[in-house]
Amino acid sequence: MSTPSNYFSKHEEQAFIAKAFLTIIAIIMIKEYLSGLIMLLFILFPVLFLIYIRLQAASLDMRPTELLAQHITFMPVMHTDKELLRKETPYVTYGIVLLNVIIFYIFEVGFENGEFIEKNLLFLPLEPNLWNIPVSLFSSMFLHANGAHLWGNMMFLWAIGSVVERRIGPKRFSVLYLVTGLFGSIAYVLVEFLANGTAGHALGASGAISGIMGIFAVRCYFKSMVFPLPILGIFSLIFPVSLKVRLNSLVIIGLFFLADLSGGIEQVAGTSSSMTGHWAHLGGMVSGMIIAGFLKLGNAAMEERHLEAGVQASRATTGYAGGEQSIAKVLQTSPDNPDALLAMARLKSKFTPTDEGREYYTKSIAILLKTRQQEAADTFKEYYKKYLKGLDPALLIPLAGILQRNFDLDTASRCLELAISTPDISPQLKERALLQNAILLDRMGFEDAAAAAYQSYLKEFPHGDSATKARTRLGLPEPSPQAAPASQPEPSSVSTTTQAKQCPVCQSSMTKRTATNGEHAGKQFWVCAGYPATCKTVEAVG
Repeated sequence: MSTPSNYFSKHEEQAFIAKAFLTIIAIIMIKEYLSGLIMLLFILFPVLFLIYIRLQAASLDMRPTELLAQHITFMPVMHTDKELLRKETPYVTYGIVLLNVIIFYIFEVGFENGEFIEKNLLFLPLEPNLWNIPVSLFSSMFLHANGAHLWGNMMFLWAIGSVVERRIGPKRFSVLYLVTGLFGSIAYVLVEFLANGTAGHALGASGAISGIMGIFAVRCYFKSMVFPLPILGIFSLIFPVSLKVRLNSLVIIGLFFLADLSGGIEQVAGTSSSMTGHWAHLGGMVSGMIIAGFLKLGNAAMEERHLEAGVQASRATTGYAGGEQSIAKVLQTSPDNPDALLAMARLKSKFTPTDEGREYYTKSIAILLKTRQQEAADTFKEYYKKYLKGLDPALLIPLAGILQRNFDLDTASRCLELAISTPDISPQLKERALLQNAILLDRMGFEDAAAAAYQSYLKEFPHGDSATKARTRLGLPEPSPQAAPASQPEPSSVSTTTQAKQCPVCQSSMTKRTATNGEHAGKQFWVCAGYPATCKTVEAVG
C-alpha cells in the first residue's frame, strides 16, 4: 500500500516543494491566530537569543562570539544564502539598477517632468496616441513614484536578479526582464478594465521584478534566503545588527504571491484603497513561471540542488550522509562537471586516501585546467596534501606553469620533479620538465640544485634543443666537430639496410647503416630516423 511517506521518499522534488507549502501554511496560521505571542517574542527576543548563544556555545565548545558571528548579519536587506556563483558578475542586473536610479533622480526629479510622464510614459498614458502607447509599455518599467518606491524595488531586484542572471545568462535575462514586465503591465490594465470599466495607469519596475521572481521560483526553488530580523529592537536603527533567519525561497515567494493575490482581490472587490499594482505583480510572476517551465529551467535547477547539497556535504565534518548520492545524480547527467567531480573526490577522501578519490581528483583537475586554471592549481595542492603522489605529466607540467605565475615556486618545482620521476613519461615531456625545473631552481637561487638539474638534462638529452644553453650555464665547452664522425657519421656516407630498432632518446625507429667512406668505411651504425633534424643519436653496432 502506497503511503505519503513512501511516495515522497521516491519523489524528492515533490517532497521539497510540499515542505515549502506546509511552511507557508504554518506561517499564515501563526500570524492569524498567534499574533500577540509573536509580538511578545519579538520584545523578549534579544534576551532569549543571547541565552541560546551562550548555551549552544558551551555545548559545542566554542567561544560565544564565534557562534554569534555565524548567526548575525549587518546587511539589512534580504539576500540569497551561500551563493556558489558569486564570482560571476551580474552586469545586466547592476545596469538596470543604475539606469533606474539615473532616470529617477535626473529625469523625474531633476527636471520635474511629472505632467509629460503622466500624459505619455505611464501605461496606459493619460493621453494615449499612436506613439506613446508602445513606448509606455517599456518606459513605465523604469519610472517610480518616489524614492521609497525606487529603492524598495531596486533592493529586491539586486537580491533576486543577480541570482537569476548568473544562471540564465545576461542576454536571456535582459529579454525575460522586459517580456515579463510587459505581461505584468498588460495584466494590470486588463484586470482594471474588466473590474471597474476604466483604464489603469501604472508605473514601476515591480512587474518585471515579479517576473524575475517567477523565474527564480522555478530555476532557484531550492535556494535559501537570509531574512534579516533585527535583534536589538529600536536600537537596530543605530546598530543595524540582524539575525540571519534562513527560509527556503519558495516560502518567501509563496508568501509574496498570496499577499498580492489577497490585495488584488480586495482591490477588485472595492474593499481596499491601496495604490500597489498587485495585478501587475501577479501577471509578471505567473508569466515568469510559465516561461521558465517552457524553457525547462527546472531541469538545471534539480541538478544544481543536488550539486549544492553534495558540495556542502563534502565540506562538512558531520551530517554528510546524503552527499555522495546527490553528487552521483549530478554525474549521471553531467559526467564532466568539475564541481561535482571535486565534491565526490573530497567525499571519497574524507577520512583516508582512496583510489576512487584520486581518480576523481585527477578528472576534476584536468577539466579545471581548461577553463579555471587557478582553481586547478589550488585543487592540486589540496590533492597532494592528501595523497603525496603525482599525476599524469601532461597535467603536472602546465600546473607548474600556473603555480610559477602565482609565485608558488616550491610547489611548481615539486610538480616538475613529480613529472620527471614518472616511469612512463614521454621523452618530449621529460625534456621539457627537466629544463623548466633547472631554470626554476636557478630563479629560486638554488645554484647547486640547478647545476645538478642541468647536468641531468644533458645526460638525458645531450643533443637537445637547449643543450647549448645548459652547457653555457655549467661552463662546459661545446663538443668538438672533429669528434663527430666517430659517433655520428654523416648520413651521406652510409648505406641503409632493412634492419631497425627503437631510438633510446626519442623513441623513433633506428635503421642499421654501413659507412661507405671515411675512416669508418665498412663499419655499421644504428642511425635515428630523425637524424639530424630532430635527433642526432647514432650508435655503433656491437
